[in-house]
Amino acid sequence: MTKAFKSTTQLSDFERLVATKMALDIRYFCSSNSSNKPEATEQCLKPVTKLPQALADMVTVSGIGSVVLFTENLATTKQIIQLTHDLQKAAVQSPSGQPLIISIDQEGGRVVRLPHATSFAGNMAIGATYVDHSVTFASQTSTVIAKELSALGINNNYAPVVDVNTNAANPVINTRSFGENPQRVAELGVAAVNGFQQNGVMATLKHFPGHGDTHVDSHLGLPLVAHDLATIEKQDLAPFQWAIKHSSPAMIMTAHIQYPALDDSTVVNNAGEYIVRPATMSRKILTDLLREKMGFEGIIATDALDMAGITHYFDKVTAVVETFVAGADLAVMPFKIRKVEDIDKFYQFIKDVAQRLKQKSHNNKLLSAELTQSIARINHYKAQYCQLPKTSVAKQITLAEQLIAQPEHLSLEQSLANNAVVQLTAKQSILPVNVAEINRIHLFVLNWQEFGALKHAIINQWQSVGKVVPEVSATVVAQGDTQAQLQSGEKLAKADLVIATVDTKVASAITSVVDTGGVEDLLTQITSMENKQYKVGYGLLLSSQLQQAQKQKVPSVLIAKGSPYLLHPYIDLAGTILVTFDDHIYQHRDEQSNKEQAHSSGYTTSMAIISGKQKALGILPVSLK
Repeated sequence: MTKAFKSTTQLSDFERLVATKMALDIRYFCSSNSSNKPEATEQCLKPVTKLPQALADMVTVSGIGSVVLFTENLATTKQIIQLTHDLQKAAVQSPSGQPLIISIDQEGGRVVRLPHATSFAGNMAIGATYVDHSVTFASQTSTVIAKELSALGINNNYAPVVDVNTNAANPVINTRSFGENPQRVAELGVAAVNGFQQNGVMATLKHFPGHGDTHVDSHLGLPLVAHDLATIEKQDLAPFQWAIKHSSPAMIMTAHIQYPALDDSTVVNNAGEYIVRPATMSRKILTDLLREKMGFEGIIATDALDMAGITHYFDKVTAVVETFVAGADLAVMPFKIRKVEDIDKFYQFIKDVAQRLKQKSHNNKLLSAELTQSIARINHYKAQYCQLPKTSVAKQITLAEQLIAQPEHLSLEQSLANNAVVQLTAKQSILPVNVAEINRIHLFVLNWQEFGALKHAIINQWQSVGKVVPEVSATVVAQGDTQAQLQSGEKLAKADLVIATVDTKVASAITSVVDTGGVEDLLTQITSMENKQYKVGYGLLLSSQLQQAQKQKVPSVLIAKGSPYLLHPYIDLAGTILVTFDDHIYQHRDEQSNKEQAHSSGYTTSMAIISGKQKALGILPVSLK
């Protein structure tokens, strides 16, 4: 029988206050007492879906202020509610008696964690509706997301992103942004903040002072923004300032980015080098600018401190101490607890941070006062947003199952798609097609899920206009017979219409279009790829397929998910491109057949546009340079 882990470590009152300013992820945890104990060198990959006693004790003993949940923690509605309940139960047994801020990245679009909640196409899709609908969809989608999060016991959303995406090469923000116009981003951001917070969930504006004009992903490195002060104020800071003035955002998340025009002071990194302070460690940026000049009164949280933008340059203790001295209230993911042995290491980490802060605060009475104010600020927002449910867990589960992904929410998801899909074309559009003349459609898709969702959308659309459903053939790249299909070209030659799909997050490595005569060469390039690598060559295969359609004069439509910036290789190949942004495909119960069916709101809208039932209503909120 496995014995519960009990640490003998004692924490002082000050050390527990320091722990209040930390947010840990509990993505994985392995018990060292289990029979399948991982070796010390092995990575623990056992998801935490049920709170282990050792972690519960850690929450109680340390008094940490927050936890962050990821997809690995989230399986079913019942399981999530039990997990959040158990976390809060452990938290309120701590000496402070304070509940946890339970956080999640549920932005919509590319960044979602919940497996069965309503999934919207994301911020850039919302931005595409702005001209005709102003902030309507930002308000409505954030309202739905907040209601579903709250029902699960999650009280803080790391959203909305209010970075102004002006860099087409931005690898990390991109479609997570509402667009490139600062004022529109600001207005949509405020609407999202209000939608979240009016429905019981803290909103988190990110990534201050702006991550929209970077070509380096701060998960992988340390970006530098070389804007002058006028550009920073007009572009990067504008949405944050607008939100502070026109709403009351509970939290703002910092970015691991160097902004020398805001702070060109240096800090010594692990290698003994002097580097420009990242915003996360800059007092000029977090305290002097955000807190004092811009008037932000909420919680300042760091971006994840386990990102390479920090870990490549600083040790854990230094990173946390520097962020706290800079003015951050909450250090997000500063330490990984993956095994029982890590718990005592975490307690020592808290002690080390506390000792360093005491040394600094003894020499700086202002810092000591600020630490007290920081704890009071965190507790203020906990009192406002983190009150524990008064109903039983069983009742919470029943209510949540009735609420999450209910028909009204899914209808809004479809409505967003209907108003967001953008049509791009470099020539006279082939749309709408004459459905009566379309007897065969050939699909070129990445996998069977895409095939199922697209075929389902075709069948529904043709039936809705009272026409005979066309015969549907397909090239499914993941099927493994792509070479034979491309070489023969028989299915494509018989088609009246080719519909291809591309996820530009997958096919973003495309740098050139293959010559129309080079199919054999192309096939030779990808023959040696293992099955798990087929995504890498998808863009090249797609280009070849569209070229063949051109050569055989078969009309083609490309339905593109993901970044519109990456569509240049296909503009002159496809008859028309329909952009659905970060549309999701998921299993949906078909009312007529009462069977589970792959469904995509973006594909449903695209087929309505192709058939002429509706026009493409979205207006691209960024420039394709």
